[in-house]
Amino acid sequence: MAVVVTYEHPVAGIVAPTAAEVLRASAVVAGVTADADADVLADIDHNMAISVADLAAGFPIVNIEMMLPEGWVSTPHALAAGKLTNSLAITMSAAVGSGAATDQFRVTILRPNTIIK
Repeated sequence: MAVVVTYEHPVAGIVAPTAAEVLRASAVVAGVTADADADVLADIDHNMAISVADLAAGFPIVNIEMMLPEGWVSTPHALAAGKLTNSLAITMSAAVGSGAATDQFRVTILRPNTIIK
């Protein structure tokens, strides 16, 4: 039983982007796949070094897109459970039919910048 986080931007693969890689990117995008119905927690390392003030203001902005793989019996849900300086915790509902080989969620984490602050 495990949750697999696969990064799509600014790097591709299961290794999180470094702080230097994220510095050149405006967002981190990752897919989340739960191997079993009971896998409900995922940690996504974004390495954005979000300040305490920006965390208190609600940054980074997080978008969680549901990707409904074939074979799911119930609709999964996810929410951002904890925003930290360099990572994001998400909580997913236990849903019958997980374990698909494709992403169940795509998470986009947007870096705070002067345009949106």
